[in-house]
Amino acid sequence: MGKHEIRLRRQRLTARGSDRFKNYETIVKRHERDQRAKKIVRLFVFFVIILILILAFIIVNRWEEKQQKKITSFHSTILKSKD
Repeated sequence: MGKHEIRLRRQRLTARGSDRFKNYETIVKRHERDQRAKKIVRLFVFFVIILILILAFIIVNRWEEKQQKKITSFHSTILKSKD
């Protein structure tokens, strides 16, 4: 039996019931830590998305105000030139 076959047979044995749950407590702790990390990342992503939306809203509002000022100043110069 070659090294590869021994390794495959060993992996097959560890994938079964009792060997799989030897370190159950450490697996549960790791799972809880991973779940907590996923929650933190998810909250951070939502926060960033909300922040981007707020910034986009502010930028659009300022741009519209500048455009409105340009239009009103243009109309006022036209009205002054007619007089």
